[in-house]
Amino acid sequence: MMLTMMMAQGVADLAAHGAAYAHALSDPAMLAPVHDLAAHHAVAGSVGDSAHHGATLLAQATDPGAAGTAQATVPATAGGPISAEEYAKRVQQLSTSNKEEQLGWLATIGRHFIGVFQKGGEVFLGFVTGIIPTLVVLMTAFYALTGMIGEERVHGLARKAGRIALTRYTVLPVLAMFFLTNPMAYTFGTFLEEKHKPAFYDSAVSFCHPILGLFPHANAGEYFVWGGVLVALLELENRGVVPPGYHINLAIYYFIVGIVVILLKGIVTERVTRFLAQREGVTL
Repeated sequence: MMLTMMMAQGVADLAAHGAAYAHALSDPAMLAPVHDLAAHHAVAGSVGDSAHHGATLLAQATDPGAAGTAQATVPATAGGPISAEEYAKRVQQLSTSNKEEQLGWLATIGRHFIGVFQKGGEVFLGFVTGIIPTLVVLMTAFYALTGMIGEERVHGLARKAGRIALTRYTVLPVLAMFFLTNPMAYTFGTFLEEKHKPAFYDSAVSFCHPILGLFPHANAGEYFVWGGVLVALLELENRGVVPPGYHINLAIYYFIVGIVVILLKGIVTERVTRFLAQREGVTL
């Protein structure tokens, strides 16, 4: 009974307040403060938006990497919830540098680590489309040239070149590498005396790389020795650091210096062989 009376009293009070509010709305004098209050709230909202926008610009000025994050979050707070498509679009607009800053040094290590292999793949792709077909054609051509000249004539020339030290350690290794290539070039040593064979081998094996600049077919399996230098030189030529065609001049110098080196090594190795044979009592 008491609960029923309290509910009835509450309904009566609510009706009285409703009537008073309706009377106030019908009076223009009473309605003016309400409009002033609404205008005050509108101005306050505009000031709040301006302050929020100013704070966002200040954050972007102090931290450029956070610009993408600020742009993605401001519309969401000012305009309410966004769609899934709009959210995905804003996520994609985040700067790469901001993402890398979140991962730190780990992202830097990973990027440079895989970059080494990517660069190696680019160099290998350049070999496949450039030097490898050239090597195949060169090897085929020089093997055909050897066949047309005849192995007996080539061997006869090798015998003549092996008679004196000057040609034995210059002409003979060059002919061996040029016609027979590596590793068959060492078979030219069969035309020499036993005391000259160690020195010839030292000269021939030392000429495997200097010949690559001009005749890469001579040692195709180790072309990377010259190929790595060539890639760097071509890059420098493209940048204008060195004059065009510099890699050709370097290949010629490499070839000439190689001949001088194998001559010196051949003479020194021949004397060392003679000294060791005499000390051990071996007749060569």
